[in-house]
Amino acid sequence: MKKTTVLFLSFLMLVGIGLSVFTPKTTEAQTITWKMQTTWPAGMALHTSAVALAKRIEEMSGGRLKIDIMPAGAIVPAFEVLGAVHKGTLDAGHGWSAYWIGKHPAANLFSSVAGGPFAMDNVDYAGWLYHGGGLEFYRELYLDAMKMKVMVFPTDIIASEPLGWFKKPIKSWADLKGLKMRESGLTAEIYKEAGVTVITMPGGEILPALERGVIDGAAFMCPTTDKELGFQDVVKFYHAPGIHRHTGTLELLVNKDSWDKLPADLKAIVDIASRENLFRAWIELVDKNVKDLEFLKTKHGVKMVETPKEVLIEILKAWDKVAAKYVAKDPFFAKVYASQKDYAKKMVDYRREFYIPYEMVADYYWPKKK
Repeated sequence: MKKTTVLFLSFLMLVGIGLSVFTPKTTEAQTITWKMQTTWPAGMALHTSAVALAKRIEEMSGGRLKIDIMPAGAIVPAFEVLGAVHKGTLDAGHGWSAYWIGKHPAANLFSSVAGGPFAMDNVDYAGWLYHGGGLEFYRELYLDAMKMKVMVFPTDIIASEPLGWFKKPIKSWADLKGLKMRESGLTAEIYKEAGVTVITMPGGEILPALERGVIDGAAFMCPTTDKELGFQDVVKFYHAPGIHRHTGTLELLVNKDSWDKLPADLKAIVDIASRENLFRAWIELVDKNVKDLEFLKTKHGVKMVETPKEVLIEILKAWDKVAAKYVAKDPFFAKVYASQKDYAKKMVDYRREFYIPYEMVADYYWPKKK
């Protein structure tokens, strides 16, 4: 072979190598697609928030991580989302940790519990998650205590839940006795202390149960979600405030194998997008709640009933009994519960010294009507 021919072929090889290095790979080769299902019906604010999170992750990743998101029941029933993520049937899920107390009671401590816990509000609770060791415990719950192949990320701060909807006004703790109520998580055990028959069901099944008389009352989350479920079409007495779920977050669940396959920058994007969604979803939901509560009262004749203080205190007492039972029998529950109490003590002391009571200035500018 002539020297010039050899040189020409060598040149072509170098050009080919160069093109392979600098020519972008196809979009298909770059894209990772996750299959994700929520525990919420389509159209609900909670499902919409998960859709917004998925969109944000795709935007931040430049389209390299796409999430095909479906509502409850699309692949598995709502209460089976965690198991489907663990098995890899789903790459990801969006839900609420108290749905999984059948696998471990401490799951309830990362959703919301009575009294805050320990008087914490959502700002305090988020502080415990990110600066008080809460997130580390949260992940330990799934990976070690539950033995699930699941990574977890807090995604939405939820509103303080009202006492609920009832067919007649609740004027005392005794009025709850004998009622059938939809509740979930360890809140169910709180109401059992009042003599309530508790029935657990996903959000999408509550309204039919109210219509058929299967239950006498129910609580889900807040005016926006309750309106979306249609409670106002069946029940007119709306009791607030509540104390049984005062703080908490929703969660993004990711299959551990799917998570481990992500490059470091995409892992960072999922984490950052989840933290951003935590704040965005919170302030957005509060704004919606204000408007939707007014809609419920003016357009549907919903009657607001102020929850008697006696009922709120009895809920706290009942929760203390329930929590003490699990502290005694489960070391991991006890460890998380103690961490929350230690963090709350410091935060409550600080806020009492530096924050004025909300009601003081509220009553000055907006005195309650008698």
